[in-house]
Amino acid sequence: MDLKGLEYYFRNLINYLKDFWNDGWEKKALIVMGVVVFIILVYAYNPFYARTNITGNVDSQIAPVSPVPVTTPNTGTVSSNNSTNSSDNVNYLISEEQAKKIALQGNSGFRAGQPIQGTVVVNQTTTVVWIVPITKASQSKNVYVDVNTGKIVEV
Repeated sequence: MDLKGLEYYFRNLINYLKDFWNDGWEKKALIVMGVVVFIILVYAYNPFYARTNITGNVDSQIAPVSPVPVTTPNTGTVSSNNSTNSSDNVNYLISEEQAKKIALQGNSGFRAGQPIQGTVVVNQTTTVVWIVPITKASQSKNVYVDVNTGKIVEV
């Protein structure tokens, strides 16, 4: 393209812009609306933003632990009398002291702190547990003891 062709092109562009400016407001509003819709579509679908997919092992995720305010269950015995059998049924809920003893099994040299009740989610199953903090020198960790069975829950 030579210099005269370029001059002709710019002159036509300037004339077009002058004609556009002198046209009615409807044409201008329509173009502005088109630009706004285009910007919204680009923002909504955002093809220019790289997203990273975060995946991980279920084993590496830490289950949320939240203390639940509950009253301490009655760990005494319940008498059952019926016409065929007279026996004492034991309530299977684990007390705080029992939870401390269970938490210290297999953790020699550790001392147990005050347990609190809470819940843990393991494999999409919520379990009510005693959360027993145990410490040894500068090491500390929590042991989760199921309040119904007395088993240690691995989180």
